[in-house]
Amino acid sequence: DLRTIYKDENVAAAMVVSENNREYLSFAFPDLRIFRIHNAINRDLFSFREDKKRQICFMPRKNPEHAIQVISLLKHGGDLDGFAIVPIEGKTEKETARIMQESLIFLSFGYPEGFSLPPAEAMSCGCIVIGYHGMGGREYFNPNYCFPVEMGDILEFAKQVRKVLEMINQRPETIQRMARKAAAFINECYSEERERNDVIECWTEIMHGVQSSKSSA
Repeated sequence: DLRTIYKDENVAAAMVVSENNREYLSFAFPDLRIFRIHNAINRDLFSFREDKKRQICFMPRKNPEHAIQVISLLKHGGDLDGFAIVPIEGKTEKETARIMQESLIFLSFGYPEGFSLPPAEAMSCGCIVIGYHGMGGREYFNPNYCFPVEMGDILEFAKQVRKVLEMINQRPETIQRMARKAAAFINECYSEERERNDVIECWTEIMHGVQSSKSSA
């Protein structure tokens, strides 16, 4: 029964990729051993770029009706004049990274998410991220680094985009400073070294438990 698989005696532990995942499984299965793996952002691809086009990108795969509403509200208000809107769909990882590096803003419509990887990748590229954290990304959707919006609040989403566009025109140095801080935060918290150490620690603990069980048997 997949609904109770974590109670199976052969399950040694579970790996999760966000604190939200950890809290969820801990609530449902308090006796389950859980290991947190921090997803690494590929900085060779998703590297910081300060020289940006007047471009906004987003991924229409999740909640496309939300994207249509937000973008339509802003277009009717004239907020998007002079900005290109680029959907990221059917692109390779390399193409996705290039679009993010060129874009000033990334709109996050993903929900629910285990971790919300695209917004983190966008931050690493120097985008200002606006939108949904998807629950899994709540741990890094800090207002110091981005502009979080509650899931489904279309009007507030549009207002936040308008606010950022005004800041870009009136206080570009503030936006640039936020983008640099966000990229530095993501690169520190979600590095390849940290992911590697998490995986090694996880498997070391699991194998130690397995060996201990065999010895006691």
